[in-house]
Amino acid sequence: MNAERIADIEKLLPLAEKYGLAVMLVFILLIVVMFQWRAVMKGSLVPRELLDRAEEDRDRLQAILDKERSEFMQPTLDVLRKLKIDHTEDRGS
Repeated sequence: MNAERIADIEKLLPLAEKYGLAVMLVFILLIVVMFQWRAVMKGSLVPRELLDRAEEDRDRLQAILDKERSEFMQPTLDVLRKLKIDHTEDRGS
């Protein structure tokens, strides 16, 4: 019986050795991926000139959106101002 168990263990040892290395490599790869993801999130992997250009584009587009929003909302704001004026006049009387 001991000979059978030793034979079974000898068959399993190469598998354990093989998959043990694979598990270690997976953990190392996972750590590397986490550091890369963190660097991307912090912006340390993005060239500064691309970041500056993206910020300038964002600011320019935000200004365009603000202009369009103010033009779009102007009639609504006028109606609300008139309602407010009417409401205050009704209370004063």
